[in-house]
Amino acid sequence: MAKKTETMLAELGFTEEESRIIDKTGITRSSPAGTVVLGNSYTSEMIFIILEGKVTAFTLDSDGNEALLAQYGTGEYFGGFEFGDIPLTTSFKALEPCNLLELRMSDLKVLLSQSSKSAKQVFENILSGVENQAHKLAEAIQQKRAITEILRAISDSPSDLSSLLGIVAENAARLCDAKDAAILQVEDDSLIMVAKFGPTQMWPIGAKKRLSRDWVTARSVIDCKPIHVLDLQAEEADYPDGALSARKYGHRTVLVVPLMREGVAIGAILIRRFEINPVTQKQRELLMAFADQASIAIENVRLFNEINEKSRKLKEQSVELAQWNEKLEYRVAEQVSQLEQFAKLEHELKLASDIQKSMLPRCIPQLDGYELYANMIPAKSVGGDFYEFIPLGNDSLAIAIGDVADKGIPAALFMAMVRSFLRAEVRPKVSPKKVLEAVNSHLLELNDKGIFVTILLGILNGPNNQFIYSRAGHELPILIDYKGSVKQLYKGEGQALGIFDVVTLDEQIVDLSDNCMMVLYTDGISDAINQKNKMFGLQGILRTICQMPNQSVTQVCDELFNAVTAHQSHLPQFDDMTVVGVIANKGITAH
Repeated sequence: MAKKTETMLAELGFTEEESRIIDKTGITRSSPAGTVVLGNSYTSEMIFIILEGKVTAFTLDSDGNEALLAQYGTGEYFGGFEFGDIPLTTSFKALEPCNLLELRMSDLKVLLSQSSKSAKQVFENILSGVENQAHKLAEAIQQKRAITEILRAISDSPSDLSSLLGIVAENAARLCDAKDAAILQVEDDSLIMVAKFGPTQMWPIGAKKRLSRDWVTARSVIDCKPIHVLDLQAEEADYPDGALSARKYGHRTVLVVPLMREGVAIGAILIRRFEINPVTQKQRELLMAFADQASIAIENVRLFNEINEKSRKLKEQSVELAQWNEKLEYRVAEQVSQLEQFAKLEHELKLASDIQKSMLPRCIPQLDGYELYANMIPAKSVGGDFYEFIPLGNDSLAIAIGDVADKGIPAALFMAMVRSFLRAEVRPKVSPKKVLEAVNSHLLELNDKGIFVTILLGILNGPNNQFIYSRAGHELPILIDYKGSVKQLYKGEGQALGIFDVVTLDEQIVDLSDNCMMVLYTDGISDAINQKNKMFGLQGILRTICQMPNQSVTQVCDELFNAVTAHQSHLPQFDDMTVVGVIANKGITAH
């Protein structure tokens, strides 16, 4: 082990002699999987170098559950520093059996005083790296707490818009390193201030200003897109009103993100900095996430108020009816109560259905050489199935299909969370397997109801005619080659997400030759039963597809839905049904 330790230290930049001295100074430890290597009570005292194995950094949420923050492997190092006003809540645990070199800060300081110039630089690099890790962990904890706080506020007080938007504004300013933040809402041809955070002067709550392209926030709403201005004081030509206000109040860098609902801007969220300091891409993404939460909250309140108004009118009518005929008073009151309950239920179902529909792709993207299809039919007003298309550039497209192990509103809410994590993790050059592993980590942090989800995620590479996919417990794809031969693809390894801390997945590659069709589906298709309690099954799917040679992907998939409906006869639909189809045809050109 001593030789391995010295080799690892040499790779970090120490000489052989320095490596031997450090090896003797430190303590080599072996830690079984699951062992807490560095607890939060003494993180600022020690630094660990990983000689072999993997270590995860985690914190405990308010419910006492572990929330994964980062992962480190062989050759990397970790430790702890006190940072800002964030309490020391981060611990490190062996993900697999590990060998670690433990070095105490006091010992390092002695070594630093006796070391060569090059060794001191290596020491300083290690200390700087650990400190940077600590800041990143602190930032991750802050973001997780902010998102959890907002989600709980929406759940606990869905109609308390002022308090909820105040929470969003506060977290936006704090986590985006801004002096202040504000949320404005569209009202007729104006923007009205509905929430703000920060000590600097800004409009009072309730103040209005007419929409105009002369100021940044209004233009963001008009154009329905984010706007980042590095120095607003210098942008008088583009934003005359905004530049005048910036010089008056002293702010320089601003970022505005519109609040979008079904393609329409219903408001905006704004952050201001009083120095020239560009907003990072990560901060932009975080502000866009806050904007999504704010738009949902505003829409919730709007629908809630509409239902209350309907309820108010119903009550007025009930009073009139009671005056006409006192003998019917009891019956009228009972009917009004039922109508109110129905209206609230109708509001909840409509809201959930609208939100779910708005989250699914509004249109299917086009890709040269391919025809694509997707459709989802929920068993109730809302469902737990979903599909997703995410363009990746370079004629590549991420395709996902998933099925939450539940039905109705709980499944729809869990589906929305899964879809958000999926879109956040899918990026160019990141494999489907890595994406699903990251989504699983997110789900374990927030899933306290034991709900899980099956997903199939793949990357369709147009130039290479390949579909590279990873399957997390989902149904196997079906492939129909150019000869009309139908087969189910190789099963491989794939566990559902949201259950296991470490999920077992693999990746498969499918070559899509010309006129080759691939069909993805959820178990609502195969598990559909008829009056004799017989399932439609895989054989029903294969039989239906075989009866339609040389047809378009739309015709084949629509016929698959028709066949399942005919199989169920007059029985109600038991489960959500989703189908995604892909056909390779080099004669197809995207427009």
